[in-house]
Amino acid sequence: MNATPPLVPPAVRRPAPQWWLAPALFTVAAVLGGVWGYRSSPILHGTPWLALPYAVPLALVAASWRPPSRPGARTRGMVLGGAGAFAALLYAHLATFVLYTTALLSWAFQGGG
Repeated sequence: MNATPPLVPPAVRRPAPQWWLAPALFTVAAVLGGVWGYRSSPILHGTPWLALPYAVPLALVAASWRPPSRPGARTRGMVLGGAGAFAALLYAHLATFVLYTTALLSWAFQGGG
């Protein structure tokens, strides 16, 4: 008689062994970029609500922590992480520009000069 071969579990597709390296670097870059951008901005002593929009870059970086399940997901994670780190770096300067522009326009339309 023929013996039944032992059941072998299906191969589990494991993520690349170093999948976490890029999200870890993007997390460090986003934190350092946010701190450097905030410290180099003239709104350093602004109200705490100015720090609230940093949630968007951090959410982009957090989305890059999903392990890749297919080849396109790895690229998606790297793009999201890079965009989050770049946004964290530029946010304070963008907020400064918007606040100064708003103040200048308000001053000009109020008859300040």
